[in-house]
Amino acid sequence: MKRELIYRPDALSDLNEAESYTKQTWGGAQAKRYVAALVADIKALRVSALRYPLYNEVFLGLRRKRSGMHHIYYFATDDRVEILNVIHTSRDPGLHLKVETWQEGE
Repeated sequence: MKRELIYRPDALSDLNEAESYTKQTWGGAQAKRYVAALVADIKALRVSALRYPLYNEVFLGLRRKRSGMHHIYYFATDDRVEILNVIHTSRDPGLHLKVETWQEGE
């Protein structure tokens, strides 16, 4: 079963930031490949979302999947996946996750 995929605005902003940084650092072609791989991993969560561990120490029900040098943070239910943030692995999730913009229970 494929779940509905929902991107929160912060996640879209994070993807744009990753693309911009990669383009500036390694060029446009690399940026396109890298972001395409991130998006492919996000889309794969429609089928495999529940296989990745809970990250409850940060927020109840939060899950995290690594993709390249980023972590994809999301909520998953039987019928949908909400992509909350996409944060570089070198960043402290306690400082960079935008928990205040998440609405509990959605």
